[in-house]
Amino acid sequence: MIDPNNPPRGSMYLYDDIVSPTLDGSYQVTVDTRIDYGTAQSAPVTAHFDVVGPRFSLDPTLVANVFPPRNGHGSYDETLPQIVFFRRTLPWDRRIDSAANPLPQPTDHSNPPAGDVPLVALLLLEEGEYTLLQGQTLESVVPAKIFSALGSPQNILCDAIALDPALLAAILPSRDELQLLCHVRQVNVEDRELSAGSSDGFFSVVMSNRLPAPDSKCRACLVSLEQRTDLVRADPPPFEYPGNFTLPVSGIFTVPVVGAVEASFSRVIAKPPNPRLVLLHSWTFTVSGPGTFRELMQGLDVAMIGTASVDGPQLTDTGHMQLSVLDRAGETESAWYRGPLVPWQLTRDPLGPYHSADQCRRVSPETGAEDVSYAAAFETGRQLAAADARLAQELMRWRRESYKQASRADTISKLQTAIAVDLPTVLDQKLQAPVAIETSVSAARALAAATIPVADRFGINAAAKTVGMDPASAALAFAIPVAQAQAILGKDPATLGAVVAAPEQTARPNTTLEQVAADAASLTRLNAARDKIIGSAAIKITKGTA
Repeated sequence: MIDPNNPPRGSMYLYDDIVSPTLDGSYQVTVDTRIDYGTAQSAPVTAHFDVVGPRFSLDPTLVANVFPPRNGHGSYDETLPQIVFFRRTLPWDRRIDSAANPLPQPTDHSNPPAGDVPLVALLLLEEGEYTLLQGQTLESVVPAKIFSALGSPQNILCDAIALDPALLAAILPSRDELQLLCHVRQVNVEDRELSAGSSDGFFSVVMSNRLPAPDSKCRACLVSLEQRTDLVRADPPPFEYPGNFTLPVSGIFTVPVVGAVEASFSRVIAKPPNPRLVLLHSWTFTVSGPGTFRELMQGLDVAMIGTASVDGPQLTDTGHMQLSVLDRAGETESAWYRGPLVPWQLTRDPLGPYHSADQCRRVSPETGAEDVSYAAAFETGRQLAAADARLAQELMRWRRESYKQASRADTISKLQTAIAVDLPTVLDQKLQAPVAIETSVSAARALAAATIPVADRFGINAAAKTVGMDPASAALAFAIPVAQAQAILGKDPATLGAVVAAPEQTARPNTTLEQVAADAASLTRLNAARDKIIGSAAIKITKGTA
């Protein structure tokens, strides 16, 4: 049965958006308490509070993941960059526009994307297309009209990027595109391939609308579009230009148009200033490499198997290649190696798992000599695992948890030896049991059932055992009779450490409520005392008000 609140492992649920019930901003709450008894009522109490989220800067800890990876090198020319946040409502924490400064409406809004318009966009820029500005005042980043629409916040410093107007107009998503480029993913928290850390399984995702160019160095920039109605278009461009072009400051220039038709213009153009955008987060990566895995596989020379080329490695019919290997004594010997890509079914090694590469070395019946294929695979996997920081952290966490559980098991075992604690008999259940609560209950029961003598509250019994307080020791030390030593020490049995019997308690019969009610004299005294207290209180109140 599919759980609608938790996707199955290996799957995910997608949402157009998730908007917080309370958006970022200032709020007022009023509490009015009314009491129906009598005519008393309290005055309303008013308080103000702010809901604050990322606005002009972003905490890096909110970023769960980015792709392409930060400072990565690879074939990313067919991948749209994306950034993932732990906070599911981050792209919609604030409204992108306001009633006084609305976004333009699309021309054809018959089938709009579902959800609200996010206030962030991920722009992909190549090296040389942007200017990175750090520590800028907000007034210098946005126009005066937009600064007023933002509420004119003072003393705000932020990072920004400056772009060419034509480039920004070409790559900045329109109103509907912004909604299509943001979504929320919900994954199973137990699926470590999709989840991250100790999250609740919800992640907001912002994607770019531009593919990286081959052999280029790119920067992905998460920018804020709050109140930027001067830049966000209502509709996407009607078509895409077949090539890049630049507008000169003056002179005659041509614009390539679809259909290989060129139009010439002659006018003087005043170059507008480069618009700036608030930069929340960015990272760089390089598009390089020989190609994707599919391209590499298609480029393999399959003739190597059995019919190796002259310049290629010489392989046997079984796909083995002869290698020179140095043994532990430093001697060179011949060995055979074969990779995992062979055109037939292989019989996997059933003797693992192994703890070292030397355990994988063996003589292969196919070659009659030593085969280091599994040893090489073991060493390759070990080095890849050692280079993975996440795997190292998980292994250390697993080791610490194992030590913690072993220590907990020893503590519980010693505790049960000292006191009878009501815990499960199975070790796994015992480790998960609330030991502190069960120990407290068991210890209280043991103390209540035990016959413990009255403690020596003032330490008299302990002091009486010292040499100076013992009559026999004092008589031996000063060569005097014991009776004289007792007289010197005060002859008080309690002082000398003797056990003093408790005085007998006066026997008192049990008294019933009927007997107390029948004692009219006592009730009269109680009523008189009550009237006296009430009278004293009334006099005190009268004096206080006067």
